[in-house]
Amino acid sequence: MGSVGDAGVPQDESRSNVMEVDVLIVGAGPSGASLACFLASHGIKGLMISNWPSTSHIPKANYTNMAAFECLRAIGLEEDAKKVAYPISQFSTYHRICKSLAGEEIYRAYAFGNDPHRHGDYSDASPCEIMSLPQRELEPILIRYATQNGFVCRFDTELAAFQQHEDHVESTIIDLVTGNQTLVRSKYLCGADGASSKVVRELDLPMNDRKGGGLSINLLVEADLTHLVKDSPGLLHVMTRPDLPQPYYGILGMARFIKPWTEWVIVLICRPGTTKITATTEEIMTRARELLGDDNVDIKLKNMSIWRTNECYAEQYSKGRVHCLGDAVHRHPPQNGLGSNTCIQDAFNLSWKMAYVLKGLANPSLLKTYNDERQPIGKYIVGRANDTGRLHFALFKTLGLTETDPSRKSEIAAQFEQDSPEAQVRRNAFRRAVKGLDEERHALGAEMNQAYESLAVYLDDETPESRATLPVDEHLYCLNHISSSTPGFRVPHAWLQEVGRAKMVSTKDLCGHGRFTILTGIGGKNKWQTAVAKTKETTGVGISIATIGWGQEYQDTFFQWFEKRQIEEDGAILVRPDLVVAWRCKQAPTEERVRQDKLLQVMRRILGFQG
Repeated sequence: MGSVGDAGVPQDESRSNVMEVDVLIVGAGPSGASLACFLASHGIKGLMISNWPSTSHIPKANYTNMAAFECLRAIGLEEDAKKVAYPISQFSTYHRICKSLAGEEIYRAYAFGNDPHRHGDYSDASPCEIMSLPQRELEPILIRYATQNGFVCRFDTELAAFQQHEDHVESTIIDLVTGNQTLVRSKYLCGADGASSKVVRELDLPMNDRKGGGLSINLLVEADLTHLVKDSPGLLHVMTRPDLPQPYYGILGMARFIKPWTEWVIVLICRPGTTKITATTEEIMTRARELLGDDNVDIKLKNMSIWRTNECYAEQYSKGRVHCLGDAVHRHPPQNGLGSNTCIQDAFNLSWKMAYVLKGLANPSLLKTYNDERQPIGKYIVGRANDTGRLHFALFKTLGLTETDPSRKSEIAAQFEQDSPEAQVRRNAFRRAVKGLDEERHALGAEMNQAYESLAVYLDDETPESRATLPVDEHLYCLNHISSSTPGFRVPHAWLQEVGRAKMVSTKDLCGHGRFTILTGIGGKNKWQTAVAKTKETTGVGISIATIGWGQEYQDTFFQWFEKRQIEEDGAILVRPDLVVAWRCKQAPTEERVRQDKLLQVMRRILGFQG
């Protein structure tokens, strides 16, 4: 492939230091740092660079869902992350709309698994909890793990250019402090360099970009708001102040906590159509104080940033030996909290495939399935986040917050309390708009559903009747997690009792850890272990076997696994290193040779040696 990058950067090796690594990762945010961690957990070493001077000091992306935590759990980082996080169940019971944080509440609704009617759905989906875990707190954990397990991290370092060759990529990186250049030869280059990705731009990946998103202002502040929110803990408080003029730079505000209840991000939503903000910092902070509604609160501004709503995703994530992930390939607003969570899952998917290829255990064609599996997810979450944003604005419009005429806005606000047919219509419209936002508050399906289809998923043995499918209706898909052992789905979660130990373990804990796993039951281990040994002898890939049932290694004391496994006791569920079901066999074939041949056929397909 041809040269990609700035033509003016010298490529003469005599004028550059030279490094050779397996993987060069550009970007050390949630995408890049988690990719480095996951690769390191497979024993892969590499170099990660960032043009920032350190990890993020801004607490972005503070909603971390169960799917992302499952990835961290798989490499032993869940507990470290929980130490610096706040459980959603305790600190984010509600979403609220109020006239001011100190004033009248317009509505509140349970959020996430806090709704008594939805709590069981969440606890049934995963062994993990949802947490408020800002990027600022997560990144150091990831960097520490990566650098202690084989990756080198260089901050203040920029990618200048890269060139692909048949068996490697040559990249020129620049130390932004000294100006020194280094030529890095890597087997693979990974672009995790965010929404302004140079790697994506220079690769010329096709982007679907729906331009024209609105502007918002983020204010990171220190303010003790305990007296205002201690009895109404919420992840998000929308503040309207219908009694005051609405400046274009803040027609309403949203407050979300970073540290309960003394550090906050206040988001000012600009009037639709705003293209430039000329307001002073003093004017902006005055508006923030108005929205809080308590003049006695001391507010200290720590950081201010302006951002535009994106609705953009890449049609293709990879080209040659370069693979892109995270915000580089899916860019969207923070609604539904899908951003960093999807970044981490991108990395989890890519890492095991790249590690297996680098170790010679898989054909390089396996890496093509990264795009096949993750690109549809990226496309979906971009649409989902923006659709939720549009639901928000439908609600704001019902409240009159988008009106430019102050008298009309006041008229609409007063109408909510009137006894008239028109007022009843408006109140009902507001209730419907609130109900529509269930797709944000209870979006368990949007967070957890996936049904991968690629050559790394063996579906040949499935029938239309046996194969689970995800709801076609977006509302049902978004709200409901579909748990299934169908290949391409996440391995179902069920609590088990390990023999000889009091602590319960999840079926997910039996899988991953860099290896393939077969989950089976009574009689299954004896029937599958010879096939596993034969497969390892032929492919070099080991497969662990975990048996579940009466008298087995793990007891299904709740009978949860019995209800979810969808196979007979001696059948097999083959789980990939990324906790995705790769294949299942409803019942073990009677003949040993048939079992051996089938498992080997399946593994060769998944590893890319047979297409």
